[in-house]
Formats: sequence, structure tokens, C-alpha cells
Amino acid sequence: MARRVFLHVGAPKTGTTFLQDTLAANRAGLADAGLLYPDTRSGNHFEAAIDLIEHPWGGALDRARGSWDQVASSAMRTRGDAIVSHEVLASASREQVRRAQKSFAGAELHVIYSARDLGRQIPAEWQETVKHRGRMQFGQFLRVVEKAPRSGSEEWFWRVQGLPDVLGRWSAGLTPAHVHLLTVPPPGAEAGLLWERFAGILGVDPALAVEKVPRTNVSLDAIETAFMRRLNVALKGRSVSQPVYADLVRGLLAQQTLSRRFKQIKTELPPESRPFVDEVTAEWREWVQGSGIDVVGDLAELETLWGDAEWADPDRPRPRAMIEVAIEALAEMIVAETERRREEPEAVRMFRRLRR
Repeated sequence: MARRVFLHVGAPKTGTTFLQDTLAANRAGLADAGLLYPDTRSGNHFEAAIDLIEHPWGGALDRARGSWDQVASSAMRTRGDAIVSHEVLASASREQVRRAQKSFAGAELHVIYSARDLGRQIPAEWQETVKHRGRMQFGQFLRVVEKAPRSGSEEWFWRVQGLPDVLGRWSAGLTPAHVHLLTVPPPGAEAGLLWERFAGILGVDPALAVEKVPRTNVSLDAIETAFMRRLNVALKGRSVSQPVYADLVRGLLAQQTLSRRFKQIKTELPPESRPFVDEVTAEWREWVQGSGIDVVGDLAELETLWGDAEWADPDRPRPRAMIEVAIEALAEMIVAETERRREEPEAVRMFRRLRR
């Protein structure tokens, strides 16, 4: 039976994909050192997470049924420590948290929650909704976030980003010393610092991660996000399946094309929203200080550093810039289709011609 089990439950857009990729790339070496990152058919714990939280996720839940129990059983079979990690676990209800805790009965259970300042998290979550077929403008998204209740909310943003609410659910029955808040270093911080902090919680030497992984799930700028949102509007009602959208739009377009462009305009909060963020951040800091939980990093890193540059409305991008993005996207799609046809067997190409 496992000695300790660490549940890394979020939050989204806090370097979680990078941490998970690092765990996966160094799975064998970490296991030799006494830390198991359970393997799955996808290599990560996404299916286990949506199985636990019972989220349909565009039809993926049917395939994921039973995944949570498989990952939990694998974790419990080790004689050392184990870690289960996925950011959507942050949305789990209290009942689902109890189920998770029962899965690891007998082991010393720890919860890890990574958090980043709201000034970056709100735009990042808007971009993420757009990458998942969202059509809401930034201004509307921001109004929803500001008006929704932050505790016990049904709004996805606060279900996964509301620090006191998430940790209030996930820390039930745990001693404060077993609840770890990992603050994300600010821009310009030393490379590898996030992994070093994370590894410290797990009790492993950060140097064990000999296989380095690049940062993935890179953010888009305001113009790129606006372009994708307009594309989603144009695709509404058309017969584009979820797998095709994930492959072409979220994968090829967003991750492989747009994310690699030179960034022009960062999506930032308007000046009138900044007092709201500062107020919520102060509430968070007060809650953490009163909770006695383990803080790894610096609570000051949860405060947003506001710049003095003129704010650019992400819902009103320059038309010329949008055209440039559209042309680059179209060019990349043509190149990808050319490569696909080049690699396609002659028999398949002949069949396609006959169908015309």
C-alpha cells in the first residue's frame, strides 16, 4: 500500500500541463526514487479526473468510465509515494472529494493546489474557453466572472480558480500541514523554479527530472484569441465534430500555429476591473494566513502587478492584424493538408477521387 498520496488538483493555467509533462517524461526515474506517477493509455490523468467529477467533456466521459478507480488502484499498489494530477479536479464537489479520499484510505493524503494572480488568470481562462469553441467576448466573460458568486458557485471559473472555495472542498478532514498551496512564480523568474517548488512538496530531488520538457499550452495574444473567437462564431451550427475541432482548431491552429507567433497585444484587464481583483486577492491572502496551510512560494506572488501602459480592448482588435493572423492560419492549414496528402497511401487517394 502507498505510504503517501499527493492529489494535485489544479488550478488550470498555472503550469499544470508543464508539471504533468515533466512527471510523465521522468516517470521511470521518479519511480526508482519512490514516487509513482501512474501510467494510463493517454499518459496523463485527464480521463480519471473527468470520471471522478462526472463531466461529459464533449463525449469523452463515456470512454473514461472506470478510469478513476484504475488510477487510484495503481497509486495504492505502490510501496512508496504516488501522485495523481489534473487541473479539472479543482471543480470536484464535496461528495466527489469524499469519494477521492476513500480511494486512498490508509495512505497519508496530501492535496496540492497551484495558484497564480487573478490579473493573469482571468484573461487566461477566457482564452481557454475560446480554444474550446467559446464564442463569448472578453467583456462579457469578465462581467460574468465579476457578478458570479465566488463560493459554492456553479460558474466554472470560480469552481476551479476560487482558491478558498477549492481548498475548502479538498482539504476537508485533512490537517493543514497536508494541504499545500503552490504559488506560481512571476514572469521573469528563474527557469525551473516552479518544478523545484513542486518537487519539494513531493519530497523528491528536482534534479531527478533529467528529461526536460518544453512549456506547452502556450497562451495566445489578444488578436489571436479574437480571431479564434470569430472563427468559432462562423463555425456555429456547422457539422464540425469535437475530435475534428480538437485536432484542427485547438491543435493545429492554436497550439502549433498561433502560439508560435510573435505576440503583439497581451490580453489584460481594463482599469475599472483592477480594484475588484485586488479586493479578491486580499481576501485570499487573509484566508490562507488564517488557515495554517503550507505555502510553498510567496503569497505576494498572488498579487497582480499592474502595468501603466494604455489598455487595449481585446474585443476591438485592429482589422489589419486580424487579416495577418487569418492569412498565417490559412497558410498553415494548406501546408498541413499538403503533408497529409503526401503521406496518404495511393489507394486512399484513388478512393477519394472516385467518390468525387
